[in-house]
Amino acid sequence: MTETLTIRLPAALARDLKAKAKAEKTNPTEVLRRAAENYVRADRTAQDARVEHVRKHAGTWDGYCSGTELLRKTRP
Repeated sequence: MTETLTIRLPAALARDLKAKAKAEKTNPTEVLRRAAENYVRADRTAQDARVEHVRKHAGTWDGYCSGTELLRKTRP
C-alpha cells in the first residue's frame, strides 16, 4: 500500500532534486522514496517499532496439526 504525501521544498533544493533525478534517469518521486527509505532504515526508533509490531502480532501455532503438516498442506 502506498500513501501520497505532499511536501514543500525551497526552490534551490527542488532544482537539485530534479537534477539528481535527471542524472539517475528516473523521476523525483523515486529519488525521494529512496531517500525516505534510507532515512527510516537508519532510524533506530523506526526499526524498533517494526520489531515490536512483529513481536506483538507473532504467535505460536496452536492449531489442529503440526507446523510440518500445515506446510505440507499449504505448499505445492
